[in-house]
Amino acid sequence: MKALTQQELQHFVSYFAPVLDGAQLQEILANDRGLALGFQGERRYWVLLDLIPNTPMMLLFEDQCPFKKGPKSKPLSLFLNSHGKNLYLTELKVLEEYGRVVRMVLKNSQTECELEIRLIPKQCNVLVKAQGKQIAWEKPLELSAAPPVENPPAPRTLEEIHEEWLAAQSSSQKSSLDPVAQWEKQKAKDLEKKRRALTEIQKQIESDKAVLWAEAGQFLKAQGHLQVPEHLLPCVSVKESLSWNIENCFAKAKQLQAKKEGARERLAELLKEIEKLEKSRYSEKQSKPALVDLMSKAEARGRKLHLDSGALVYCGRSAADNLALLRQAKAWDYWLHLRDYPGAHAIIHRQRDQLISNEEIQEVAAWVAKESLSSKSLMVGQKVAVVIVECRFVRPIKGDKLGRVTYHSEKSLSFTLR
Repeated sequence: MKALTQQELQHFVSYFAPVLDGAQLQEILANDRGLALGFQGERRYWVLLDLIPNTPMMLLFEDQCPFKKGPKSKPLSLFLNSHGKNLYLTELKVLEEYGRVVRMVLKNSQTECELEIRLIPKQCNVLVKAQGKQIAWEKPLELSAAPPVENPPAPRTLEEIHEEWLAAQSSSQKSSLDPVAQWEKQKAKDLEKKRRALTEIQKQIESDKAVLWAEAGQFLKAQGHLQVPEHLLPCVSVKESLSWNIENCFAKAKQLQAKKEGARERLAELLKEIEKLEKSRYSEKQSKPALVDLMSKAEARGRKLHLDSGALVYCGRSAADNLALLRQAKAWDYWLHLRDYPGAHAIIHRQRDQLISNEEIQEVAAWVAKESLSSKSLMVGQKVAVVIVECRFVRPIKGDKLGRVTYHSEKSLSFTLR
């Protein structure tokens, strides 16, 4: 779908300005794509502003609006609803000096509201001015004179533009509803993310910083002074004593070596996850609506685990992240907590009628333990008690420490870490 050209926009405005002249703005719909303005004249008309950055469009529909209202109101739509609703369209024209920019003026006997509609690709925007105030769909850039267009393409008819736009919407909707395409897209996204993580871990393993710090500690211990070779200078602080530097160098070397060992374990796990994901295939059992990514929805940070059953497990990085995940979870999702280990809990995000086996709960418990507790706290063969309860029965404690909750109707299970 191509954006409107200057010539096509002028044709649109000259054709529909007389049709909309004197029509009353009665409804404003907004979603992530743009705005739909409902006018009542001789008939019901909808001026649709599709604000996709690369292909902004201005279209007119009679009676039915192809745009649906979004779940959240946009500041610009609220402002327009307060200052432009029930006013009458008195002007609709192209500001030719700026190119693909349209001015729309709404008035009655007492007030006036002006819309500046910028349909310039990568600079599309809508600005609304009323009663000395202004609001914009995006942060506005300063307009400059439109450059001359040499050899412009032949303009499309209004009917062709409408048909192209509707066909593009139909194609997009069909693709988004195709469960196989959705599943493949999510698989590719997950694989890309895991491969990026794999690259970073490999860099961490290949790093020789631990060796460098250990070498610095050995040099200081053997020589008894802070005059080190140039390549060891980053490991030494001349403001501190010799003993402090020796202790610090060996501590840093030990810390980096421990991180490297942890990275090797994570590398082995990640390779298994990638292999498993690469071999996975779509099945009809997965044809239910895809689970929403709670991490993105909650705007939280943390880790995610894919179970064989298709369920997703989330473990927040902090108490605030865990609370945000809990608030976005479905009533039937599971909240899992390692008993006697504060802060170690997770959300198992599942389909409403999906069963989670004891084996998967044990897998989740072990994963949460590794993600949220230090290696010194837990050992292979250690027994842990797990509390699991549906999220509908978990409530944050108001006024208490962040992350503290109460729950009931729980089940307790015991497992041995492997």
